[in-house]
Order: sequence, then C-alpha cells, then structure tokens
Amino acid sequence: MVLLSITGLVKTIVYILVIYYGLKFLVRYVFPMLLKNYVDNKVGEMKKQQNAVYEQEVEQLKKQKGKVTISKDPSKDGEYVDYEEIV
Repeated sequence: MVLLSITGLVKTIVYILVIYYGLKFLVRYVFPMLLKNYVDNKVGEMKKQQNAVYEQEVEQLKKQKGKVTISKDPSKDGEYVDYEEIV
C-alpha cells in the first residue's frame, strides 16, 4: 500500500509551480529576445549580401559604359510561313 505524505504532495505542487512559472518566464522574456537577435542577424546578413550584389552591378555598369554590342541570334528569326490567297 502506498502512503501519501503531505510533504510529498507539497513538494510535487511546488515542483509543478516552479516548472510552470519557469517555462512561462522563458516563453515571455527569453525566447522573444533570442528570436529578435536571430532575426536581426539574418536581416543584417541579407543587407550585406544585397549591398555586395549592388556594388558588383555598379562596377559592371561602370566598366561597360560607352561599350556598344549588337548580337543577333540566327535561330531566333522565326519560321517562314507561306500564305496562300483564297478567292
């Protein structure tokens, strides 16, 4: 037969309350800070990548300024269609 003691019951209730309020604290204060830091870091990385791409495009445009090239691909001429007049 299992005997339940008052102290064991109180300890169990205290453990449950500590775990509940600890998780509540983590979810309310700690996780949002961690998520905000993570998102800020990712946004910073994306801005750096975008700036790098922009700088590369600007450099290419500076190099190509004044340079004219015309290329024609003969395969894009299309098909010749012979139309017949119906009377």
